[in-house]
Amino acid sequence: MTDTHHLLLMPPNWIGDAVMAQPAMRAISEHYRIQHPDLRISVCGRGWLKDLLPWLNLPAAIYSATVVKADSAFLFPNSFRSAWQCRLAGNNHITGYRGQWRRLLLDTALPHKLSLRYQHHRDFYLDIPGQTGIPIEQRDVRLQAPDGAIESGQQAMLAHGLDPARVVTLAPGAQFGAAKCYPETGFFTVCRTLAEAGWQPLILGMPEDKETGSRILSGLNVPHWNAAGETTLGQALQLIAASRLMLCNDSGLMHVAAGLGIATVAPFGATDPARTSPSGERVRILYQPADCSPCLKRECHVPGHPCMNNITPKMLSDACFSLLAP
Repeated sequence: MTDTHHLLLMPPNWIGDAVMAQPAMRAISEHYRIQHPDLRISVCGRGWLKDLLPWLNLPAAIYSATVVKADSAFLFPNSFRSAWQCRLAGNNHITGYRGQWRRLLLDTALPHKLSLRYQHHRDFYLDIPGQTGIPIEQRDVRLQAPDGAIESGQQAMLAHGLDPARVVTLAPGAQFGAAKCYPETGFFTVCRTLAEAGWQPLILGMPEDKETGSRILSGLNVPHWNAAGETTLGQALQLIAASRLMLCNDSGLMHVAAGLGIATVAPFGATDPARTSPSGERVRILYQPADCSPCLKRECHVPGHPCMNNITPKMLSDACFSLLAP
């Protein structure tokens, strides 16, 4: 008799947090797979999750745009809405953190033993399987490129005149807000320094980052590509996986690059690396806090944006070259 079981996972609602929750989701899925070899896994969340899921290293997991009924459900969002949707779908074994007036909607309501305000988000998510007795063998993020993804990224680079062996990706934006963003003039200087050493810059980002990317790349005499606003999330992930290095702000793409083992350099200022730094052996975090750091605000209201301007372009360039060295 086939022992089937349907597991529902609801990741956090931001790309970076979904990546930081990957070790916890991996631990839960592997625990249930040992008990149920024919385990079905549904992962429910926002539309971008469909592109991200194949990279999360959760074998056989399938994206669902709607909350489905399952035998077991684990909620990573802390919202009342996520618990209510899960209960409306008919789920009877729901596990998640208590709070937001949702305790009665959960079958296993976990206390907040760790805090997102003080502990690393990755550990906060890992405490969900930890409190339920699920073994945790992997605490770091370990993503995996789907079959053919790196080759697709390389082909896209070649189509735009780039040599994949010399491509460095830059992502000057951040969805959370401008307070997390390193100054455009700094990106411009670092980009020039990398180009002078023969590296070929590729800009990634949203459509609103297009003009910034054009200014950062202006006047370069090496092959380059401003792909901001020109790719889907899935295509952007392919380009990251095919590149030699990622230089970016504290963002979802930062966590993806580090989780794939791509050399990653990131300046931190408004956010705290003790809470949201990426995991990975090839990561360089630069943090030169001002008196107001980390403010955790979307916009900086301090003249000169000191937390970011304390990090010089040379510091970033040196960090990049240290990871690009043979």
